[in-house]
Formats: sequence, C-alpha cells, structure tokens
Amino acid sequence: ADLTADITFINKSQKENRVKKTVAVQVVSRLTTEEVVSLKNMPLADQKALLEKKVGTKDIEEMPVNDSSFGYAYVEPQLGPVDNIEFIITKLPNEGEAAAPEGSKSAIIPRDAIPDRASRIDAQPIKYVAAGETSPSYSLPVGKFYLLRNPGTYSIKAQMRSIPDSNAPAHFVVSNEEKFRVLPFKIVDQRIGDLKAALSDYERGHPDFDYMLYQVKSDANYDEVFALQRIVARGVEHWEWTPICTVKAGVPAQVAQLNPKKVALLVLHAKGDAGLYKLDFSAIGVKIETQVLPAKDGVAPKLKVEGGNVSVE
Repeated sequence: ADLTADITFINKSQKENRVKKTVAVQVVSRLTTEEVVSLKNMPLADQKALLEKKVGTKDIEEMPVNDSSFGYAYVEPQLGPVDNIEFIITKLPNEGEAAAPEGSKSAIIPRDAIPDRASRIDAQPIKYVAAGETSPSYSLPVGKFYLLRNPGTYSIKAQMRSIPDSNAPAHFVVSNEEKFRVLPFKIVDQRIGDLKAALSDYERGHPDFDYMLYQVKSDANYDEVFALQRIVARGVEHWEWTPICTVKAGVPAQVAQLNPKKVALLVLHAKGDAGLYKLDFSAIGVKIETQVLPAKDGVAPKLKVEGGNVSVE
C-alpha cells in the first residue's frame, strides 16, 4: 500500500537560445517630394543611382529563431477518484518459472477501482514545461489504487493518453520501466487477535497468497512476528498461524527473499540479542531454522543475501 511512483516530464526538444545576436538589416529612407517629381524625368540609370542612395544598413540586436524548440502545456498527473494517468504493473515470473503468455491478464495488476477520467477539456490547472527543461516531480500513491498482494518481483511503467507521441507504438507517451520487489512481510499496528479478526479488511479483500509474515503489537513491551500459511486440502482452505519470535518494540525486522518458498528474517529481540530465522514454506507447516546472534550496543547486525545465501555483517 506504500508503493509510490515519482513522475517527471522531460521536454527533449532543443533548449532555447536566449542570447541576443547582432544582425545587419536593410534601411530605406523616404524620397522627398522634389525627388519624386524629378524621378519621372530622369534617365533609368539616374533613377537607379538615386534609389540606391536611399538604401543602407544598420546593426540591430534580436532574439534568435529557435525553430527546433517547443514548449508543452500539460495537466499534471493525477491518481485518485479522477485519473489522467495509467500504471502498467506486471508480475514477473519467479526464478525457474515460465513467463506468462504475452497478452495474458493473469500477470497484469488491475486498477483496484475504476476511476473517473480527466481530459484536456476538464477544468484542470495547466502546467508548462519549456524546451529542454524538466518538470517538477509528482509523487503518486500507486499502492493505494493498485492492489499488490502477492510477494515477488514486479515491473511498472506509466502512460498518459492525453499526451500524444508519434514515436510510441501506442501513439501516446509511455514512461521508462522500473522493477521492484514485494516482500512477504507487513508491519501492522495492532495485536494479533485484531489482525486475525479483520484479515480480509486489512488485506483489501480475501487474501490469495500462500504465506505472509506480520510484525504486530503485543500486550507486553515488545512486538511479535507471526507467520500465516494458507493450506488447501481437498478443496477446503485453511489458514495456519505460527508464532516466530519476539522483536524489540518499534524496531522493524529485516526480511529477504531467498527463493519463492524461503524467507530470511533477522530481528533484534526484546531481551537485547539478535536472531536469524530461515523460514521454509514449501510444505504444510512452516519449517524454521534459528540462529542467535550478538547485538552490539542494542543494534542488530545487517542481513545480507547473495545468490540465495544468507550472511550477517
């Protein structure tokens, strides 16, 4: 729910040259009344000579012509009850899994609620980005409007149909693509009993993940970590809660994904030492490996994972 995207607009046309330049321009003085009368009776050569005397030049300063520079007016991106931006969030396959077929809807994270659509004709404040300039950064609360419930790796990009782009396949502007990971871990500011009673409300619907870790409050002066595992037997769904450890109040646990079914958890215990827990959800009933570690000056060591191997430093 805390996923945030920072959006900026970059005007890639050539930045304007605002330095004045000196140019010579032609200056023509007027003929007097007598010159106009005598001009009729002059030979052609004398007429040309008289007119050439009236033509001169002078130097002036002027702004250069920036014919490769274009400013752009836009409506700033909005995400909420009224939208003018779309996010394409895709669940990427885990290591060893086959990618979803192209065009498959199963891997695309849909908008959690269909919004109204803002367009150019709506009464929205207009912003402007000059040639070669970058707009301010707009932070949008993507996680509040796109439901990301399952742990794993995702990709995200944004598109705005109101800004045309003839070079894009869809003919409107599309952002760069970024990747991010969702860990199976959440910090909940309530007790375990309250979380169990309102799990579907807290998870914004019926949870469909296989497992999740929760750091919750307790009646004592410490937090607790519980593992939740979904078990489906003969078509019947059952949820199993397993207490993992205690945590010093207000100190978030460190979590790393080892593989799709294994998680590493490093916590600072309420009693002052630290604990490294390796949790395996590949079978019914979570399998736990525990290692007690020293904590210097009340600070837990750092969890480090490389290539699926766990270490502390």
